[in-house]
Parts: sequence; C-alpha cells; structure tokens
Amino acid sequence: MSFQWRVFLLLLVAFTLLLGALNKFMEYQLDNYLTDKVSEIAMNQAKIIASMDDVIEGVEQRDTQKLKKIADRLSMESNFSYLVIGDENSIRLYHPNPEKIGYTMQWNKPGALERGESYIISSEGSMGLALRAKTPIWNKNNQVIGVISLGYLNSKIDMWRSNQILPLTSALLFILFILILLSWQFSTHIKKQMMGMEPMEIARVQRQQDALFGAVFEGLIAVDTEGKITAINQNAQKMLKLAGAVKYLVGHQVQDLITPSDYFLETSGTNRIDDLLIINSLKIIANRVGIWIDGEFQGWVISFRRHDEINTLSAQLSQIQQYVENLRTLRHEHLNWISTIGGLLQLKEYDRALEMVKFESSNQQSLIDSISQMFQNRLIAGLLFGKYHRAKELGLEMQFVPGSTLNVNANPLTDNELASILGNLLNNAFEATLKNPNSNKLIEFFISDEGSELIIEVSDNGCGIDPDIRDTIFTRGVTSKNSGDHGIGLYLVKTYVDQYNGTITIDDNEPSGTVFSIFIPKGKGS
Repeated sequence: MSFQWRVFLLLLVAFTLLLGALNKFMEYQLDNYLTDKVSEIAMNQAKIIASMDDVIEGVEQRDTQKLKKIADRLSMESNFSYLVIGDENSIRLYHPNPEKIGYTMQWNKPGALERGESYIISSEGSMGLALRAKTPIWNKNNQVIGVISLGYLNSKIDMWRSNQILPLTSALLFILFILILLSWQFSTHIKKQMMGMEPMEIARVQRQQDALFGAVFEGLIAVDTEGKITAINQNAQKMLKLAGAVKYLVGHQVQDLITPSDYFLETSGTNRIDDLLIINSLKIIANRVGIWIDGEFQGWVISFRRHDEINTLSAQLSQIQQYVENLRTLRHEHLNWISTIGGLLQLKEYDRALEMVKFESSNQQSLIDSISQMFQNRLIAGLLFGKYHRAKELGLEMQFVPGSTLNVNANPLTDNELASILGNLLNNAFEATLKNPNSNKLIEFFISDEGSELIIEVSDNGCGIDPDIRDTIFTRGVTSKNSGDHGIGLYLVKTYVDQYNGTITIDDNEPSGTVFSIFIPKGKGS
C-alpha cells in the first residue's frame, strides 16, 4: 500500500473514531439533560394539579366526573402522557382508561400517601414504561386525602431525544465527509511534496546526497532565502574552519558562521561563475547556482575551492602556455632569420651573412640583458620577453619605458596575480593597436616597485575605448570584442587590484589610444 493511501486511511480512522466518540458523549449529555428536565417539569405539573381546589374538592367528594373534566382539560392544555388521581386508599378516582377507575393504583415505591413525599420513578405501569411524578393531595386540614401520578411515556421522551440527535448526527456525518475530502487532499499534497516518492526512497536519496556531498572535493553549502544553511559538506566545513559536526551546522544562519555573507544572502537568483571571494579570511573561487521550484526562488547552492589550489594549477598552465608561446614566436623568427642567412650563403654573400649573425646575436643578448636587469622576477621577465616577441611578430613595437624596475618579489601581489594583470593589459593593448590602421604601432610599458606603491602603466595607440562601455569596462562579460570568450581579463585585473586596495585609472593617449595606470599600495593587502 502506498504512503499516500496509508496516510489517508490513518486520518480516516482517526477522524471516524473521534467523531463517533463525540457523538456518543453528546448523546449521553442530551439524555441526562432530557431526563432532568422532564422530571422537573412532571413534578411541577403534578404539584400544581394537586394544589388545585377543584381537584381537592373532587377527591374529597369522590366526584369522578368532575375529576374527569379537570383531567381532560389539563391533558389538552399540557404535553404529559397521562394523569392518574387516587384517594387516600390508593383507589383510582381518575384514569385515562375508564375501566381502571375503582381499582388500586400500581405502586413500586411507597411514601406519597404514607409520609406525604413527592418523588420521581421510572418503571413499568398500567400505561407502559414511563417517567412518573408522584405527589400527595393535601386538604385544608393538612391531611393527605389522595395522590397525583403524572407520567411521561418513554416512547415520547425517545421521540424528543431522536428529534435532537438526528440533526446532530447528520451534522457530524457531514463533518466526517468534509474531513474525508480534506484527508485525501492532504495525502495528495504530502505525496506531491515528496515528489511521488515513498519514505524509503526519500531515505535512500538522502543517503545518496550525503554520500555525494562527502565525495565532492569542493566545498558545498546550500542556503534558503532566509540565509539558513540547509546543507553543508565536510570539505566546506574544513576549508572555512567551522567548529562542530556537520549536522549541527545545518539550520544556523549563514551570517553567524561566514563573514562576509552578502554573497549567500542575495535574492536576485542570478547564477555566478568563478567569482573570486574572501570569506572567513580564505581566498576562494566560488560558483553560485539558484534553486528554483515551480518558478519560485528557494535559495542557493554554492560550490567553492581554495584560490591557492586554483592559482597553482592556473600558474602551471600559464607557464606552460607562456613557454609554448615563446617557443612558437622564437621558432617563427628563427625560421625567417635562417631563411635569410641561407639565401645569403647561396648567393655567396658570406660577409653579410656573418654580419647578420653577429647583429642578431647581439640584439637578442642585449634584449635579454636589458630585461634581466630591469626585472629581477624571472616569471615576469619571461612573460615580458615573450610579449616583446609576440608584439614583434604582430608587426608592433613594445617599448620598456626607462626607469622600469621590479624586484624578485612582486609585493604585495603574488607572481601569478601580477602575471595575470600584465598579460591581460598587454594583450588588450596589442588587439586595440591592431584595430587602428592609422596607429604608430607602438605599445609602451612601465612598471616600478621602488616607492610605497607598485605602479603599472600600459599605453597603446589603438582605437580607444567605446564610450558606451567605458564606465562598465571592468564588469564581467563586458567587452568590445565581437567573438570568442571575452569580458574576463579586465574583470580579473580589477578584482586583483581591489583585493590589495589599489586603484585603476583610464586616460586617453595621444594621438590615439588608451593608457591604463594601476597603483597598488605595498604591504596592505586585504
């Protein structure tokens, strides 16, 4: 039997038992109420009849006709079932059945005549099973001269009870019918919330999710729209140094455990990829995906890895790419150079070939010495050496502004961060210059870390920045390029500069182009 049916039947049985018990309780209360009220009314009616002068006179005179008239009139004006009047010897002077007049009344409890008592009895009499009120008839001398027996038949009381019970039972049955419908709707809703799965299936999925969370090398955190953590794996706990077992972290507000927490509390629902963040003093690369159910935003799932791990991998890839780029550029130049020397040798221009070899060798060595002297950081020196040849290959000229200098450590940036900034700025300068047919093809580069700031300046003679995107040029995805995966380079540059409280300025170059200037305070990284 499915979980939906089990829930429905459980609710149905529970409601049926509750309403049945309620019905029985109300029947019991109503029965007691009717008995008390009928007894009270019967006793009052009997006492009133016993105190009537005509009744007292009729009993004293044994005037059965007079008593009959009185009893018939009272029967028409009241709702009791019957009335019996007896004398001091318990002989009937009036009875609804004339044949029983003159016979002794049926007693099962003495006291009305003997002791002048009034009481209520419920027993079988000459008129059937009834609730009776017995009271004595007193004369003017305060003597008991007779007795009044006024009864309500049980059949009449049962009819009154049924008149009250039937609407009540009908109302309870109607309520039960409504509850049945609500129970079915509730069980259907529960099934929908459980996505049609049985409890065992949900438990299996939960265990699978826990296993998946634990197996993922990245940190994973899920939060709802109120910022409450709904799931977190051990790697996230370890990286963020959160104390306590994972299961106890679920339910906490993310702002109580993570600082800053704005990234986890946004309600825009916009997914983010490869965001560089610093949370709990840990630099991470994070991806954020919104949780949507039936078109309604429910929260976030954030995955992240340590930035230094990504940075190490990226550095390795960047260095390999840089080596490949340098080798490709040098191979291209050497092929041209060897081809030229080969032609001179075939033409037997040995002196000119030797002169060319000496000149080229001297230029290369001079460039290497110059770069090595200005830039003691070998990673950056290698990068700039490759960019110099790349510019030359593209038909551009890259000049190192006199005074450029860089120590071994690129304080406060790491080598890879500085390489990323320089590489992106120079690539953009190359592309912008190539787009301008009237450019002088000159790219100037300057870097200095001698003062209190690290200063970087790259100027090109390109076509400048489109005014439409000038204010958003550092926003992720904004680019002036028409194709390819662009819009990330300047975003990364701005991210690195902001991390170290630096500033970037953009100025127009003369006669055309753009100048990017970066100033980063030394030793004040965030």
